[in-house]
Amino acid sequence: MNLLKTLLIVPLFLSTQIFAGHHEESKVSQKVMMNNIKTAKSWIDAGYSDKDAFMAVVKKHMSDDGYNYPGRFIGFGFNFDPSNDQMVVDWVIENSPAVGVLQSGDTFVSVAGVPATRENRENGVLSFTGLPGQPVKAVVNRDGKDVEVSFNRGLVSPRYSKAQIMENIESSNGEDWGADEYEIIEVAANRSKNVVYVWTWHKFTDDITDLQYEENQVTRFQFNDEGQVIARGDMSEESLVQSQLGFKVSR
Repeated sequence: MNLLKTLLIVPLFLSTQIFAGHHEESKVSQKVMMNNIKTAKSWIDAGYSDKDAFMAVVKKHMSDDGYNYPGRFIGFGFNFDPSNDQMVVDWVIENSPAVGVLQSGDTFVSVAGVPATRENRENGVLSFTGLPGQPVKAVVNRDGKDVEVSFNRGLVSPRYSKAQIMENIESSNGEDWGADEYEIIEVAANRSKNVVYVWTWHKFTDDITDLQYEENQVTRFQFNDEGQVIARGDMSEESLVQSQLGFKVSR
């Protein structure tokens, strides 16, 4: 599955302990927080199981000015649809090294001299990985003309608006949606910050290597006073995933 990456069979107990804290510090009532917990769980369940259900949950429960904050990474900072044969820039991530270098609609011709074909992407020949600060030269086709570009790898802290999330979901393959297995292990809440944390475990089969991997993930949901999600972020075991797929970190 392209959009989400994203087994302890432990019963989920929601006790009054997750609402611990002084009453005067609480910003939301216990009833409101229980509704927010329900929303967070439905978001997780839909994300792991069904494209249309996930689209409906995001549309209903995410604030129009809300953002999704996936994990930070070292790279350049642009998005493209990996299901396309051509590598076309959908958008450039704000405050990333790609700002001012790439434009939406740019089509990669080559990267470091390697043709930007789908085959080269999927077999690992075409790679954007490397140390921070290292420059990479590429050729993109922009408005029918080949343009040479160069940028340095750096820290990318992406965030996606509700509109961008909906666009990503819409462009994903519904037939290839969902995890092989998943389990919600634990839920915790912070009433003073109107935040819900969901710890999940899942198994996916990688699209490129056809290898199965497992991973723990903690998702943080922050709600506004209307019970809508204004911020969502993940912490996951990315290095463990890469090692299960046969990759290793090297210098």
